[in-house]
Amino acid sequence: MVAIDTPLLMDSVLLMITVHNLPARCLQWKGFKQLLEPLSNACGVTVNGVNMMKNIKEVGQKIREHIASEVHGRLISLKIDSASRHQRHILGINAQYTVDDVVCIRTLDMLEVRERQTAKFLKTKIMEVVLSYGVVVGQIFSVTCDNGANMLAAVRLLKQEFELLACDSENIDEMERADHEAHEFVAELGNELQENLNLIRCAVHTLQLAILDVINKSNASVKIVTEIAKKCKHVKYTLSFDTAQVSRPPVWGPTRWCGIYEMNDSFLQNEHFFKQLAQQFPELDLGETWQFIQNYVEAYKPLYICTKNMQERHVSLPDFYLQWLLAIMEVSKLKDNPLSAPLKDALTSRLEKLRQSRAFKMALYLDPRLNYMGSKLFHPEEKEHIQGYIVETYNRIISFRESAKLRLDTSSSTQEDDFDSFLIDMFGICDAPVSGETSGSRFLQQLKALEVEPRQNHGYDVWKHWVNRRDTSRTIRRSFRGPGCSSNQISVERAFSALPVVMTDRRAGLGEENLRNILLVKLNEPLIETVMPQLYSTH
Repeated sequence: MVAIDTPLLMDSVLLMITVHNLPARCLQWKGFKQLLEPLSNACGVTVNGVNMMKNIKEVGQKIREHIASEVHGRLISLKIDSASRHQRHILGINAQYTVDDVVCIRTLDMLEVRERQTAKFLKTKIMEVVLSYGVVVGQIFSVTCDNGANMLAAVRLLKQEFELLACDSENIDEMERADHEAHEFVAELGNELQENLNLIRCAVHTLQLAILDVINKSNASVKIVTEIAKKCKHVKYTLSFDTAQVSRPPVWGPTRWCGIYEMNDSFLQNEHFFKQLAQQFPELDLGETWQFIQNYVEAYKPLYICTKNMQERHVSLPDFYLQWLLAIMEVSKLKDNPLSAPLKDALTSRLEKLRQSRAFKMALYLDPRLNYMGSKLFHPEEKEHIQGYIVETYNRIISFRESAKLRLDTSSSTQEDDFDSFLIDMFGICDAPVSGETSGSRFLQQLKALEVEPRQNHGYDVWKHWVNRRDTSRTIRRSFRGPGCSSNQISVERAFSALPVVMTDRRAGLGEENLRNILLVKLNEPLIETVMPQLYSTH
């Protein structure tokens, strides 16, 4: 005998259709019928595609209500991106915010849009989605958007209350037609939104541009390695690879970050095998290109590591900044590598552009690893500007949020290493504190007091530092925590990875409403267990 009830049965079928990507018509398959009919009859319910889509819609509505309760009275950061599948264009909207000192990333909607619809119309639809969660315009702290160099030009001209973290759109590689249309689509939307938003560069995509500033797909050596990698796919070499138990080198793609590095590294990791293989098959001989491969892998490894670290669920702006500086330091050590100097210059130049953002400066100012007594990170005029922006941001936060009681966590990391020495050389050593009070309001005094605090090493947990401090007013804590502003939009791009498994060839005709509901439930999977009891308590 198996113990099962209606909620468990319906929940299991819902997960199969949403999270595990089975089509609703699977309920008509003979095997599923033999399994489900005895269970559904015992529970006294009917399980078919029609009532399951209705159930998914109800679960989606409960998820929307739960998210609405979470964002109530909070600043949020929006993330917007677009993708295409089977000639259908989908606009994804994510929200990021903090609840009880935990960063939450939720999918608000996955809108299907038509190619001919205007950006103005799309802006209206986005605002409709945001307003449907009870979020007013003043709660939007930032919007992260892929693409939009034409948006960046507006930064110097606009002095509005919002920020758009927009990616640099320098198109290094030719994208497939669908991706190209999707990016153009978002750029057009950015033009429509720029009337109300300040625009800055997306940090992660800018890092990829820095990577390609020195060596890109048009490089002669890259072309040679790519051609050999493609040849290795031929069936005539299969026995050689299988006998040696060596994987074929990956052929990089234009949409895959660090693809050129992974291709070169695959050759270098199996250098002895490939040189032996070339003796048998001369057409696979890399010759003098081996020196390029060695230089490339050595120089680009720190950037590869940085990119991988940036793919965590949430990476703050200061953490990204330190990851970037760490990459610069590691590249600078390679004195004999011909790629070291130009790569360091590209990284330094790109990073300087990122630092022009007010939000970026605010985050760095509130980080004790970077701003401390004697730090040379900002000059006095910059500090005044940043302090003003923090006050402005705090005023927005206190208009929505109640103060919280936080406990002090005295634990911290104090061990320093060569990267800390590198940072001290760059920004200066921590001077001894001086006596005396700063001028201005109490809040400004507290902000200015950050400049005389001791320096923390690069491994210090800054999030916990601000969440738990007692000796500093909760006003600064709120300014730091805010909406948990992210340095990247990777969460949206990961959401779009669901499209190929949801919109398969056999499900290309899935209706717009059903598609939205399935994606909303699938992409907010952690909330399913929370809302399911609410669903059945109302039935």
